[in-house]
Amino acid sequence: GAGPYGPYWHDGTYVPYRAAAVRDPRHYPQPVSQWQYAPSGHRFLSSSSGWPSAGNRLDNAPQPLRPQGHEMMPSTSYFTGPAKPLGGYTLQVPYVLPPAAVYPPHGPDGLRSSTHERSYTANPEPSSGPVAENGLKSTTGVQRDKAFAWALQLYRELLAFIQHTKRQQQAMRHATGHPQVPHRPSFFPQPPRLSQTRSSFAVPQRRRSSAAHADITARARRSSDPARSRDESDSQRVKDSDWQWIEGMHLGGCLAYGLGDYKKAESWYSQVLDQDPEHLEALSNLAAALLALGRKPEAERHWVRVVRTAPSHFEAVEHLVDGDASMSDWKDLVGASEPGFGSSGFAIPPSDNGRILALIHAKGNMLYSVGDNGGAAKAFEDAVLIAVGRHFTNVQGLVDHILRVVTARLYNTQVEKPARVSHDPLLLTPEQALSTAKACFPALGELPFLRYIPGGSTGMQRKAIISTTSNSLLSLAKIFQDGMSNPSRSVGVTPLQAGVRDILALYYLSLALQPSPSTANNVGILLAGVPQVAPSAHTMQKVEVPGVVPGSGIALALQYYNYGLQLDQHHAHLYTNLGSLLKDIGQLDAAITMYERAVKCDGRFDIALANLANAVKDKGRISDAIGFYKRAVEVNPDFAEAVCGLANALNSVCGWQSRGGIADDGGRRDRWHVDRNGMLLDARQPGATSSGWIKRVVDIVEKQLVDGESWGRGVLQPTILEKMLLQVLILDGSLDDAIDRQDSLRQVLRSWHHQKWEGARLTRLVERATRRISWHFLPANLSVPTAPTVLPFHTFTAPMSPKQIRLISQRNGLRISVCTLRAPWLPREVYPPPLPPSPQLRVGYVSSDFNNHPLAHLMQSVFGMHNRKRVEAYCYATTANDNSVHRRQIQGEAPHFRDASGWTAERLVNQIVRDGIHILVNLNGYTRGARNEVFAARPAPIQMAFMGFAGTLGAEWCDYLLADETSIPPSTLRPWRRNVDVEDQLADDNNGGDDNSWVYGENVIFCRDTFFCCDHRQSAPDAKEPKVSWSEEQARRWAMRKGLFPNIPDDAVIFGNFNQLYKIEPTTFRTWLRILARVPNAILWLLRFPDLGESHLLNTARQWATPDVASRVIFTDVAPKHLHISRARVCDLVIDTPECNAHTTAADVLWSGTPLLTLPRYEYKMCSRMAASILKGALPKNSEGDQVTVELIATSEEDYEEKAVSLGKSLLYPPGSQGVGQGRLVELRHMLYEARWTSGLFDTKRWTRDLEDAYEEAWRRWVAGEGGDIWLSDIPRKET
Repeated sequence: GAGPYGPYWHDGTYVPYRAAAVRDPRHYPQPVSQWQYAPSGHRFLSSSSGWPSAGNRLDNAPQPLRPQGHEMMPSTSYFTGPAKPLGGYTLQVPYVLPPAAVYPPHGPDGLRSSTHERSYTANPEPSSGPVAENGLKSTTGVQRDKAFAWALQLYRELLAFIQHTKRQQQAMRHATGHPQVPHRPSFFPQPPRLSQTRSSFAVPQRRRSSAAHADITARARRSSDPARSRDESDSQRVKDSDWQWIEGMHLGGCLAYGLGDYKKAESWYSQVLDQDPEHLEALSNLAAALLALGRKPEAERHWVRVVRTAPSHFEAVEHLVDGDASMSDWKDLVGASEPGFGSSGFAIPPSDNGRILALIHAKGNMLYSVGDNGGAAKAFEDAVLIAVGRHFTNVQGLVDHILRVVTARLYNTQVEKPARVSHDPLLLTPEQALSTAKACFPALGELPFLRYIPGGSTGMQRKAIISTTSNSLLSLAKIFQDGMSNPSRSVGVTPLQAGVRDILALYYLSLALQPSPSTANNVGILLAGVPQVAPSAHTMQKVEVPGVVPGSGIALALQYYNYGLQLDQHHAHLYTNLGSLLKDIGQLDAAITMYERAVKCDGRFDIALANLANAVKDKGRISDAIGFYKRAVEVNPDFAEAVCGLANALNSVCGWQSRGGIADDGGRRDRWHVDRNGMLLDARQPGATSSGWIKRVVDIVEKQLVDGESWGRGVLQPTILEKMLLQVLILDGSLDDAIDRQDSLRQVLRSWHHQKWEGARLTRLVERATRRISWHFLPANLSVPTAPTVLPFHTFTAPMSPKQIRLISQRNGLRISVCTLRAPWLPREVYPPPLPPSPQLRVGYVSSDFNNHPLAHLMQSVFGMHNRKRVEAYCYATTANDNSVHRRQIQGEAPHFRDASGWTAERLVNQIVRDGIHILVNLNGYTRGARNEVFAARPAPIQMAFMGFAGTLGAEWCDYLLADETSIPPSTLRPWRRNVDVEDQLADDNNGGDDNSWVYGENVIFCRDTFFCCDHRQSAPDAKEPKVSWSEEQARRWAMRKGLFPNIPDDAVIFGNFNQLYKIEPTTFRTWLRILARVPNAILWLLRFPDLGESHLLNTARQWATPDVASRVIFTDVAPKHLHISRARVCDLVIDTPECNAHTTAADVLWSGTPLLTLPRYEYKMCSRMAASILKGALPKNSEGDQVTVELIATSEEDYEEKAVSLGKSLLYPPGSQGVGQGRLVELRHMLYEARWTSGLFDTKRWTRDLEDAYEEAWRRWVAGEGGDIWLSDIPRKET
């Protein structure tokens, strides 16, 4: 419906005022004019004349900055659409207002006329020139109109160019972190318009289509010179009219202003005023020109004159608002003696209070839409402070008041004003939050600003003010919320003192004033991030949710999401965020239901589609996931999460059509590409280029990594620099040489300032310092960095360079570090070191995989095998007990087992400190369920990682990796290896540079044998059975082969691979097909892992090979663990995946005695070298074992193929042999079968003793302050 200020939305918000282009009839007397009125019912504003129409108006573009305090806000520029996800959630943007409408016109006294819309003349007074010359039918008039229309078009394009330039400048400033510097006024005068009867010569708007938008830059760049030329042409035409053409003079002033010639603009507007002294638009524009010329007092006098004539001329009002005009200038205004006059803080009658509030709120919306969050926050803060009666000097004062009164009401205590001590969020249920306004304003029970507003509690104007205030609170809170997670959105925003606690207070008041699903959504996002706490009596929920502490932040987040959905059952954001929270607490099926409802509400909501795809993928519904990912990418082709998710999903089922490939390095890391038809392309051919969806993924990663280089740029200010320098000087070296070192160290720190990697270098320096100083320190203005969309785990199968792999891990490590160092629970002082060993070391193992998981299968006996005189094991299980045999064994044999599945990071860290852990081991790395924030808090002096993640963690909170020279060649290590002192961090460029040769920044413990631990000698299905002879083993193997493949010939050679299908890529599959073609009696046995991959691979085989070869690719289902190990013996040769090797599966295969052919494709990828290390560990340590190493570890793609063909052709099963074969493969099988009882790979006790040696050496070095890598081969093995 319509309200006093324009149309209203359903919740009471109204459209703010939009200034007219030239003469607003509300500001002028209305004499009968000689000019003709437009036909009845014909709107004056049309698509072919006047100010640009919706979709192409200047208001929708960002505004260049002006001198501070003189910002002009076009009142119809609003941001649209949701913000991108924050931590997997989607923030609801502040309320979006509709396009502005024309307000009811005012009479000469400033009161509204009863006519709601009226055509009006371009000039209220009769022209003094000859009618025949300047009339509608004169040749001169027609030419003048054509010229006017063309000049108007040029002016619009000039402004479009200015705004486009502003967008680019803002983007550059945000990217580099440079502050925004005002350089010129951003108010651009609105040009005059001819009456509708004279608009036939206007430039048609049909060219202003979406196609024209795409070319706006090219066209706008040509605007300046034609505009300058048109300005000169208009000058001549005005002179020809004997300075009577007011419209031309006005437009000439606008052109001059747009071109930056403010002196000339002043002259033009002065000429207009000479002809018509009451031309208020020219008077206001003249004031803007004077302001640009630095003549502020003159400008203010002109604007005061405008407002005295027309108090509702809000364009002038806002200039005076920003200019802080003296209240004494307003004493003669109409209505100054009226009760409530000036109650808004501005010299306007109370009847216009709603309008000024709407103006300031709209200004905030406009500034937000162009990326000026600092200016927007100030505007929204002004609106809020006005609404609450200006009883507080700033929003922090209001927040403190809210927290005091709400806390007093909640706990039934007196309202006091103590010093702020708590940063813990105030957790309220939705019902409690709704009473916030009554608690804050008990005298009236409503906003103080409403005191002088007529109409009673149901009046439309009062509803509008309440709505605008609520929206301002919502918008302000969201800006603060964005600033906590995205540094680019916090430029110019003064953060609240207590972060989440204070932001919630603003949201609570917003919700109390006007219950809104958007507010409930944003509150839910904040509360979902509040750690689980003990139940609170005043926030207990009615329905308990499994795994959720009643009254905790998560419990309340669920309540707010559901409350928001009660207000709006079609709110896609709420369904999406509720789904994400349900997924986080393990309710995957319920999460999928919520995502489905979100997509039903908005089938083009890219975030919901991508989240739904992720969720159904976790349920094993890969085909459905691919469909949802494709829909998300179709809606938003630049949505990185959807693009990368689609690529991973397709890769997991070998759906390679349109995969393309990476050809930047001549095909060295991605030889064979796949085109849109599914056919192969050789990257080594001349002219080969990168293409397809794999290129999109790599491009996304590269862009994100490049963008991340500037994170933290400018943070190292002089005060912080000197503080860090002082700490470094005190910590490292002697004080005797401190002065000599001071200048060189200062020079190093200064060299970081405003350079790439500044934030990363500073964070690593802080982390290094936490090991040596007694307190945590992180600059307050260093925000949390973003992490690339592609996770470290995904680099295992993506064709990434060493630098990209390193940086992806480093960016994730930095994000974890900063989040942890920012955590409110982290004490200022670093955790005290444990007591010295007495005599044993206390070693803590943190893992989410102490259940039925490959890691538990491999390490389940280790914790009980430790020599307790050397190592006392503490296991911290971060997932609930699945009651598997593996969990029971670990829990029963480990000296200390902590079920930390429901613990917060704070509780887990504190327990580790209380346990006095000397060495803390990360058994997850960057895998699902990891608790890396525990390691970032540094609860133990030494921290290391192994077994869980086959790659670098790239983090300062990981001191050592456990490996061997096969899995991590020394050539891939960072050149600087000391990693001890703070000054090491200054001298070393761990995060900077473009070096593409190294990956591992951590120190490495190089094992004597394979670093891989395997418990099969204790836990394999046949480990406890009586040993069988070789002939008996051959008979059992043959029987199992006949049972699995009854229809294949006896002489068939079985090549096999039991990896998940995501490890297969086009180059490997092409090689396998070539092997089958060259060994005609061979089959290739693969697993339906997942089942959708079978159809993709079989179709690909039919495309790339002959029907005979394709028919010899055979799939079976995945078997249970015990059967999986035993049936591996059926293969004659397992051919490994070179991109990402078999890991646990390789150990399973070798335990069965089956030979394994592998290729360490990359020197710098640990995941592609693991099988070679495992194979070496399974072979005897003699010359025969060395020879087998050469036979089974290929050196190139071609060597891999040749070895497989040679071994396959060497195998012979004579007729009637019953599986007793002949050839080299039989000899290799016999060797491996016998060696499994003596080889290092399956000797878990040997592995554990070596690990204890490593622990003791690492501790010795920590005590002595020594750094560097550790070679166990250089340390005598201790006998036990």
